[in-house]
Amino acid sequence: MNATPSAVKRRACVACTAAKAKCTPQAVNQCQRCARLGKSCTYLDLPQTKRKHKATPSRVEVLEKKVDQLMSQLAALTQQQQNGQTSPDPSNPPITDLAPSRDPQLDSTDIAALLDAAKDPSHGLDPPTSSVLEHQPSIVDRGLLSEVEAERLVTAFQLDFVPKFPFVLVAHGETAASLRDREPFLFLCIVAATMGSAHPLRKTVAEEIMNHVTSRLVVRSERNLELLRGLLVHSAWYSYPAEKYHPRLLLLIQFCVSLLYDLGLHRKPTLNSDEQRALLGTYWLSVGFSGTLGQPITMKHDSRIDECIESLASTGHLSDRWVAPFIHLQSFLATMDEVYASMQASGGRVLVQVTRGSLQRQFDNVRAYVEKYLSSCPLSTANALRTEIKYMEIRLEELSLREELWIAEPASAVRTTMLMGIIQRSKELLQTIKNLPTSEIAQMTITTSARICATVGYMPTAVLALLNLITGPTDSTMDAQVQPVVDTAEYPALVTELANALETRFEGMSAADKQTDILGSLCSKMRLLARCYPYQVRAIVEIVPSQGARQDTSMIASHANEIAMTPQVWPSIYGDLGDTFPVDYIPWDSLLSNFTSFS
Repeated sequence: MNATPSAVKRRACVACTAAKAKCTPQAVNQCQRCARLGKSCTYLDLPQTKRKHKATPSRVEVLEKKVDQLMSQLAALTQQQQNGQTSPDPSNPPITDLAPSRDPQLDSTDIAALLDAAKDPSHGLDPPTSSVLEHQPSIVDRGLLSEVEAERLVTAFQLDFVPKFPFVLVAHGETAASLRDREPFLFLCIVAATMGSAHPLRKTVAEEIMNHVTSRLVVRSERNLELLRGLLVHSAWYSYPAEKYHPRLLLLIQFCVSLLYDLGLHRKPTLNSDEQRALLGTYWLSVGFSGTLGQPITMKHDSRIDECIESLASTGHLSDRWVAPFIHLQSFLATMDEVYASMQASGGRVLVQVTRGSLQRQFDNVRAYVEKYLSSCPLSTANALRTEIKYMEIRLEELSLREELWIAEPASAVRTTMLMGIIQRSKELLQTIKNLPTSEIAQMTITTSARICATVGYMPTAVLALLNLITGPTDSTMDAQVQPVVDTAEYPALVTELANALETRFEGMSAADKQTDILGSLCSKMRLLARCYPYQVRAIVEIVPSQGARQDTSMIASHANEIAMTPQVWPSIYGDLGDTFPVDYIPWDSLLSNFTSFS
């Protein structure tokens, strides 16, 4: 028997495989079993891939080799950067890709870019912090505003305007010239706030401010504290141009919020005093005004707000002591807005009472906190805070105006009491504004204007809702119930007197120019409401003139005189009701809702 070739290593033959027998090689092409049985011994060839397996490196080996090359390349590149070299080391050729037929190669330039990107995961260029309008001649340099007047306006801001908005301060002893050189945009916004509505440069200054906003904020994405401080001042005393739904004003306030977050004031470990005031001022404006217009509120009263309030309380500036009451009042208003937005109509009177009671307890605490400051702050600051308090008292009764909450009990005593509360509190607020000194009226912030506007709408809404509840065609006590409501409101006389007081800001202006101012436009609509209001009341108590009488001037005059002499009906404050005034064409509901929402 031939010796078994030790070098022959192959799989079993076909016969042994079929018999599941051991196959021991005897010769090159014959095994011992087939030779013993006299069978034909046939072997199948091994697959080509297995015969080549040992000749081809495994994928793991390839990957390990590439990793070694990459580590070597990175080490060489790091050494080059430490030695100040800029070109790759020729001794370390570029690493070939694992799949060169499909992926591009990675060279040293790619790796350098990846290393740079690892240092800063953000992408793109850093936004500029300097002004593209730097060294441009100011309105003083161009001779539009004298140095003396510029100095007067900056001083007026420090003395008279900061008490109403203590979130942007100008350093004591700061001159208009130095402020103009260091913070030209802030200077421009201070001039716009203090120069007055009737100033001939108002339009020019407003256009220059928007030039800064568009070229710096929008086009070049500049981000710095001066822009934020300037926008806060401009937004707080925004008056021109008046636009329906106030899109520009809302955009400016949203810019303030965006700047605050872009500057990282919400997360910086430490803030200086100007940054703290800017953060709180942005919160105060965005929450107060956006809430009044029904826009989303993007800032919340968080721990950072409390930290800034506490920090400013220890500074040497008197106005910093008044920041806390302003912020706490605004925070409560935001809470009230959130609660009202979540109210479900199915809750009815019980839900209103529970909600009203809870909010009242919170408000009592806030009011007690704020009233501690009233005796120590300037009169103008106290008046601004009292206006906010009175406005919130009105808002506490607002649920009485939501008809869907009172479907089951529309004339509930709870509701009528709340409606009467709106009338009384509204009257008190409007009388407070009407009695302000002329100088304070000229310094009112846009937030106070918004409160006036809303109150002018709330009051007649409450009066008409209450009259609809207490009057009826067969109610013999109607006159006794109607007269006290109308007498309490005194709406036409009060609103007309308020418009007269507010219009002191526009002496010397044309009617067309006055309409371009937010407050000027408001005064015109207030007069329109006062004129239409008696007709709305008369329609409810069913003594409105007939359609034919309204078209006949003499009949209107006769009817007006008749009404004036009737004891149970309040006299009109107008002597010109006989004029052909198209009351039927005035959209009363739309006009009133615009005031209520300040939109």
